[in-house]
Amino acid sequence: MHDSSHEKMSAFVDVCLAAHRDARLDILDFGSQVVDSQGQSYRPLFDAPAWQYKGLDIEEGHNVDIVVADAYNWAEVPSDSVDIVISGQALEHVEFFWASTFEIVRVLRPGGLAVIIAPSGGFEHRYPVDCWRFYRDGFVALNEYIGGELVDAFTDWGNLDWEDSILILRKPNWDADGRDRFHRRSALQRALLNDSLLDLPTLEQQWSDTTSNDGAVSALSTVKAGALTTELESRRAKRMAAEASAAMNQQAAATALEAQAEELAALRAHVDALHNAPGPAQQLYGSARRRIAALAGTRGRHVYKRMLGRTD
Repeated sequence: MHDSSHEKMSAFVDVCLAAHRDARLDILDFGSQVVDSQGQSYRPLFDAPAWQYKGLDIEEGHNVDIVVADAYNWAEVPSDSVDIVISGQALEHVEFFWASTFEIVRVLRPGGLAVIIAPSGGFEHRYPVDCWRFYRDGFVALNEYIGGELVDAFTDWGNLDWEDSILILRKPNWDADGRDRFHRRSALQRALLNDSLLDLPTLEQQWSDTTSNDGAVSALSTVKAGALTTELESRRAKRMAAEASAAMNQQAAATALEAQAEELAALRAHVDALHNAPGPAQQLYGSARRRIAALAGTRGRHVYKRMLGRTD
C-alpha cells in the first residue's frame, strides 16, 4: 500500500494500542495479500510478543495466512474470535463491501475494533476491479448500517493523490436480542448475494450457527473514541503549515529570479546601445558636414546636390 496508508495504521497502533502492548490480541488483516507493486504490509506494525497477526484474503499469496472461499462469508473464521480486524486499500476493490463489513464485525469479539482505511481519491487501480471511494460521512453511515459503535472517522484531505479515509468502529457487547438481530441481518446480506433465494428455515439455521458469543470481551473495549482523529488532525495541520511555508519560500525565490532576469535584460540592452552608438570618426564626420552646410547656406547646398545629381 502507499506510504500515507501505512502512516495512518501506524498512528492507530501508537495512539490506540499503546496501553495494550502486553495484552494478548488477535489481529486479522482483511485483504492482506502483498503484490509486487505494493512492497509493504501492515504486519511489521503488529509485531509485539503478545500479539498474533494473521493475513486473510480470497486467494493465496505473499502475507496470506487464511484463504476464504467467499469474500462475503468467512466460514473459515469463527464468530467472536479476534480483537482487531484491519483492512487497508482493500474495500474499494470489494464489489459489495457492506456484506464483507458484516463479516468483519461478526468475527470480532465484543469490544473489538475494526480499522478500515480506503481512498477518497486517486487514479483507477483494478485488482481486479476498482469500485469505490470513501469519505468520512460514508464511513459514518456504514458504521450505522452495521450497528457498530463509532470510534473514529476521518478523511485526510490534501494529502497527495489518495486522501485516505479511515474508520474505526467497535463491536458492541450486545445482549441476546442484539446479537440475534445482528446475525439475522448478516445472514440476509449473504442471502441477497446468492443465485437463489433461501427459505426462512435455512436462514434461521445460518444465523443460529454463527451466534457463538461466549461472554469474552476484548481488552480494546476501553479504547477512547476520537483520540486518533485528534492525532491525525494535528498531523494534517502541521503538514499543511509546512507546505504553505514551502510554497511561500518558493514564491519568494521565483520573485527574486524574476528581478534578476529583469536586471540582466536591462544590462544587456545598455550594452547593445553602447555597441551600436556612432564611433569617434563618425561623430567627427557628422560634425564637419553640419559646419560646411552652415557656411554654404541654402544656395550652396542646392549647388552641391546638383553636382551630385540629387534633386531632393
